[in-house]
Amino acid sequence: MKKVILTLFVGLLTSGAFAQTTTPATDKQKDMKELKTDVRDVRHDKRERAADRKNGNVAGAKAETKDIKSDKMDMKGDVKDLKKDGVKHPVKRADRQIHHANMRHRAH
Repeated sequence: MKKVILTLFVGLLTSGAFAQTTTPATDKQKDMKELKTDVRDVRHDKRERAADRKNGNVAGAKAETKDIKSDKMDMKGDVKDLKKDGVKHPVKRADRQIHHANMRHRAH
């Protein structure tokens, strides 16, 4: 009888512990926002690198290349997180969202 009661008690404690743990919230919007920021940064850095190359600033171009590489590494992490959250083609989706946001700005 003691074993049955003890087993039930442990079972209740275990189920109570599982009931209190929360699953981590998938923060798709935050990850998507970070991805869009990274995409914009890469585009901006590429424009600056092209201007540096045009003006003969080799050191500036190398610095921009480093920035581009670091932004792309950030993008890889964001893409991986978004794919785990079930977002298909996150970079393409971010590009489209940026495009639509830019079109809304031009219209007003």
